[in-house]
Amino acid sequence: MTTKSEYEIIIIGGGFSGIAAAVNLQKKDIHDFLIIERDEEIGGTWWRNSYPGAAVDVQSQLYSFSFEPYDWTRLFAFQPEILDYTRHVIDKYSIEKYTITNSSVDGLEYLDDEHKWKVKLEDGREYKSKIIINASGVLSQPSIPAFEGLENFTGKIMHTSRWDHSYDHKGKKVAVIGSGASAVQTCPAIADDVEQLYIFQRNAHWILPRPDRVLNSIERKINRGSSFIYSLYRSFVYWFLEVRVLAFSKIPSAMKIGPQRMAMRFIKKEIEDEELRALLIPDYTIGCKRILLSSDYYKTLVKDNVTLIAGDNGIKKFHENSIETTDGEIIEIDCVVLATGFKASENNIVYEVKGRDGVTLNETWENGAHAYLGTTVPSFPNFFLLAGPNTGTGHTSAIFMIEAQLEYIMKAISKLNSNGCKSIEVKQQTEERFNKWLKKELKNTVWQSGGCRSWYQNSKGDNTVIWPDYTFRFLSKCKNFKESDHLIS
Repeated sequence: MTTKSEYEIIIIGGGFSGIAAAVNLQKKDIHDFLIIERDEEIGGTWWRNSYPGAAVDVQSQLYSFSFEPYDWTRLFAFQPEILDYTRHVIDKYSIEKYTITNSSVDGLEYLDDEHKWKVKLEDGREYKSKIIINASGVLSQPSIPAFEGLENFTGKIMHTSRWDHSYDHKGKKVAVIGSGASAVQTCPAIADDVEQLYIFQRNAHWILPRPDRVLNSIERKINRGSSFIYSLYRSFVYWFLEVRVLAFSKIPSAMKIGPQRMAMRFIKKEIEDEELRALLIPDYTIGCKRILLSSDYYKTLVKDNVTLIAGDNGIKKFHENSIETTDGEIIEIDCVVLATGFKASENNIVYEVKGRDGVTLNETWENGAHAYLGTTVPSFPNFFLLAGPNTGTGHTSAIFMIEAQLEYIMKAISKLNSNGCKSIEVKQQTEERFNKWLKKELKNTVWQSGGCRSWYQNSKGDNTVIWPDYTFRFLSKCKNFKESDHLIS
């Protein structure tokens, strides 16, 4: 696309968040915006995460935009179908014409005297805009463990979020490091193709059966039908998931009575070997870490060509073509798959953001990421975050939260476009009051009291990822935009 040097709004990131922001702007007849995407295509998480078996763990009807129904074929869509949906939205709303790709942001700086942001790209290009919407995503920075000797390994190494489809893993000896969400999807998908599969498990995770199936003709007709009927069906799915907040957040002891007993029955049914079963039973309350959904992971573990390495045994170091375990065993490996997740709880904005009076976001977040409604930070005027701190959910769709945040952002933009308003930022006391309430609400949830250390928590143990209350209350707070909570000039 042909670009200019200055825009009203710049959106950083072309995933679900950035796409939703672009559509919302168009619906308000705002077209003077630019999307900056670092990858060669827009699509975000489901463009990058194309590993075998990749799938969503929320019902498809809810893992989609409220403004754009879709003819889903499965209850829980696999990555190719989610990517098809993403491209459908991109094409319908002509998102590409607003987008530049292969463009990585190097830094943002707020120009106090101009009330504008300067955006510098790594290739030297610069843009200015009145408003920044950061939609770079919470699952955008892969976590790569610092294993001794990893740099000396001469075989194939790839993170699940950067799967190399040109590499043929068939007939190879493959090591999957990790046992979280991407691992329980990848391992069953490749187990029958590889010569030997070694799964290195640091900690066990609670797993429930994945209730996926092909949607029947009536359900697909609803997906294609009137917006009213579709909205009713979508609302049913939403409330079915929302009631689970009672156990996750309000009465976490209930997690042991219901879901944990179900998970225990599932393990006992699938794993007959008591020694193997013992390695797979977590030592924390279900829900403290992300609950995994898989109907075939346990079946994979008992295959003849699959070995689970867990307990006190782990990776000591890498050699040229092998892994040495802490027990001293040397395991020859052709390919290493890092199913090690993302840096979600730390500051995952990799470029410098310099706000009013030169204060940086890194300085502001030195003790942990925080933002008012996960969306805006004091001293950073006209700067909005999507999927920001504490907007993640452990029970429902992240897209609901993104659309809720956009309610707040669009109200702020409307104010900025009225009566010569130049800047808007949340007051310090407003954000401090909100985050004090947030920490209080989090304290007794299963995510903080369940006895685990999860990727929801930063290095200090603070939960900077999860929203601890009902999501409809989050939506209500986002809709209730109060000018008195902001500094407006």
